Amino acid sequence: MMRFLQWLHRWTSLIIGMQVMIWLITGMYFSIAGHRTLEAHQYRQQTHFHDALQSASTGTAMVPLKQLPLTANTIQSVSVRLVHGVPQYVISTERGTEYFNASTGALWHTSAELATQIAQAGYRGPGRVSYVSAVANSDEIYGWQGPGFRVNFADDLATRIYVDSASGTIVDHRNKLWVFGDWAFRLHFMDYSGGRNFNHLLMVSAALFMLWFALSGLILLGRNLARGDLNPRQRPSYLAYFQKREQPIASACGGGGTCGLCTVRFNANVPAPNAADKQLLTDSQLAQGIRLGCQHRFDAKAKVSVVNQGAEQLNLVLQHKRQLSPSVSELTFSCADRTEPFAYQAGQFLQFIIPTANEHEPLRRNYSFAAAPSRMPNNTFMVAVRCMPAPKPGLNPGVGSSYLLGLQPGATMTAEGPMGEFLLTDRNTSQRMQVFIGGGVGVAPLRALIQSELKQSSARPIHFFYGARTPEELCYEQEFRALHAQGVVHYHSCVSEVSEDAESTATKHDKPMMVHELAEQWLAHQHPNQVDVYVCGPPPMLRATLAMLDQLKVPAKHIKFDDFGI
Repeated sequence: MMRFLQWLHRWTSLIIGMQVMIWLITGMYFSIAGHRTLEAHQYRQQTHFHDALQSASTGTAMVPLKQLPLTANTIQSVSVRLVHGVPQYVISTERGTEYFNASTGALWHTSAELATQIAQAGYRGPGRVSYVSAVANSDEIYGWQGPGFRVNFADDLATRIYVDSASGTIVDHRNKLWVFGDWAFRLHFMDYSGGRNFNHLLMVSAALFMLWFALSGLILLGRNLARGDLNPRQRPSYLAYFQKREQPIASACGGGGTCGLCTVRFNANVPAPNAADKQLLTDSQLAQGIRLGCQHRFDAKAKVSVVNQGAEQLNLVLQHKRQLSPSVSELTFSCADRTEPFAYQAGQFLQFIIPTANEHEPLRRNYSFAAAPSRMPNNTFMVAVRCMPAPKPGLNPGVGSSYLLGLQPGATMTAEGPMGEFLLTDRNTSQRMQVFIGGGVGVAPLRALIQSELKQSSARPIHFFYGARTPEELCYEQEFRALHAQGVVHYHSCVSEVSEDAESTATKHDKPMMVHELAEQWLAHQHPNQVDVYVCGPPPMLRATLAMLDQLKVPAKHIKFDDFGI
């Protein structure tokens, strides 16, 4: 729950921050533009004839009030004014205001010619009338229902004056600067409908967002104070503590609590698991006192050890490079100056230390072993590295992959390991079918696991579902097809992109397919309790596959996965 609260707080702060920037920009525009610009009154005639009209005798014979065709019986007020030389009755009744020609007694009517004359009298700019159009209403005049006329002037501001047909009065001026100011007003007050109503759903929602932001901020502040995160003498996390002591500990997210690799075991004073612990660790691990090292602060009273006790620092020499696909290369390393055999298990990984460069500090990148120990000479292992191109122009390509792929045979570097628990299930407790689902370079640890299973005198049934973007990207394709032909591995491959003018020898499917879809077709006919499933690949493929397995009711304890984070 706390993890979700933190996630929602961050996104709420982003939304509020964007609105604050809008307030600052539009508020600055209001102060610079001034009210005349915002009201489009640059060319308004301030002393036009309406301001000088009197409700006294006009010197013209007028029809008596009793002869007017009023629609109401009760008159509240009466006034007389001149509209471009013509006397007009303005009569207020309980039904509203009515306008009559005082000379004829008829209901007032404004013609296009009269509207033009009225607009010209209220205009003091350099332009001339370009055209006049009758309008029923306008989105530019809030609250005016019309009908009337829009008189357009050919000036530098594209001024237009609206004249009300019922009263013969100028409703208001508008121009192109007003349009910009109107949008600034809408953005400033979040009044995107233009109704000039501040009590709308968006405003209420914004207020609730602000309330949520404040309350969640207080909750997170209390959590941080309780954890000591705001202490000037901040205690380091166990991840930072062990890294500072140069004790190998896995991490792929830099302490963000998302990779689940930096596991430590509490032997005393075991803290309560937080949201990240519960999400990334199993119930069995939590019961054993295992927690994420990045999520808990160092406590001198606690007895804590790294779960991967066998990890050590290794000095490596690159022996060989081999291109597996257009984007994936196989690198073979040996451990330099080592007398004792280097032991690792299939499914584990090494943490390569990328040296400092101009663009970055020392970095750590994880790469899984691509072959079982039994297939490699002593103190030798191989990894598969995918070239990570720049996500878009102007950004650097992947730092770790670029460095490793740039090494030449004979080059040296440092790594820590072995680490990880992406291992085969214990044969003493499970004789279930072994199902491997991989995507792209995720084939590396799965290949090692399959080789390790095949080494057994009586291997369990193996099904391997492997997918890539194109047939050329399927690594170790011939090797797995040979195992399939021998009947020791049931190999199923697919690609998500198939060229129309090229025949695919990598898949027997006549259309592109995602690997989790291919696996689902087979798993749907298997009993969910009779399979052990191993999944490795890019995050989208991993999420889709885990969702598929959950839908098929495969028990979570029968599923192991390794997220390459590509």
